Amino acid sequence: MFQILEGSEGNVVGVEISGEYTKEDVEELEKIFEGKIAEGYDRLNLLFKIDNLNIGKIHVNAFIEDSRYALKHMDQMRHLAVVGNSKLEKALVELDNKLFGKKKKELIEKYFDVADIDKAWEFVRS
Repeated sequence: MFQILEGSEGNVVGVEISGEYTKEDVEELEKIFEGKIAEGYDRLNLLFKIDNLNIGKIHVNAFIEDSRYALKHMDQMRHLAVVGNSKLEKALVELDNKLFGKKKKELIEKYFDVADIDKAWEFVRS
């Protein structure tokens, strides 16, 4: 399940994903992303708050669809902040940034602890 966070505006979208994560959630997020692009924003800055996401309840088909969509639309993303509370999440975000980040194109993914959510918002708004 997800909800758009207060503070989302323009090309900045904050999303909290909690509980389980389904293919229907991915499809709804894709619609939001595509809607922002249709509004004229070339690139989006995204904040994902996942501290209440149950890793065991991420549907495999949702993970695959989400990954496929993200790879296809990397050129339309800029700053990505992942807000969580796990060393594993932090390590995965750092690895993802090393594999897919493009500093020259400002495609940068960073992990922030829940206590630093204000810094995450600053990052996606910069």
